[in-house]
Amino acid sequence: MRIDLLRLPGVGLCHAFTTRGGGRVGVILLHSGQRVLALYRLDDPQAVDRAVTLDADEAHQLADLLRPTVTVERAPLGRSGADVARLTVPPGSPADGVPVSAAEAGGARVVALIRDGRLIGWPAPDAALRTGDTVVAVGEPDGIAALAELLELA
Repeated sequence: MRIDLLRLPGVGLCHAFTTRGGGRVGVILLHSGQRVLALYRLDDPQAVDRAVTLDADEAHQLADLLRPTVTVERAPLGRSGADVARLTVPPGSPADGVPVSAAEAGGARVVALIRDGRLIGWPAPDAALRTGDTVVAVGEPDGIAALAELLELA
């Protein structure tokens, strides 16, 4: 699935995709930390038909219900604009078996893995990613996008 990323100056980031059934869905990550779940009109994929605003906790709960592949949060890392992302290695990902050091090639730093319900902080560079792992990474938005692309999530 292709997820389009659109920067909304002064607002945040919008991730949107078209479902196999032709519906268009977007998640707008506001600088305030809130998320807006947007459903676009079928006759105009640029026009929002309905929207629901979620706070960070509500967004996490919904994401857990939907078995997310990517959750990106604005991190309070000063003025750096860095993001913290949780990315799940999906079945069939080309990253299955790839060492953590290769996953960091896009500029995002892997700070933890969650594997089988256990947290592995600062995994060794040669630790191999596995299907089902949740990768916790920190980086600029472009680095996070590159890591998501490696995992075939974007």
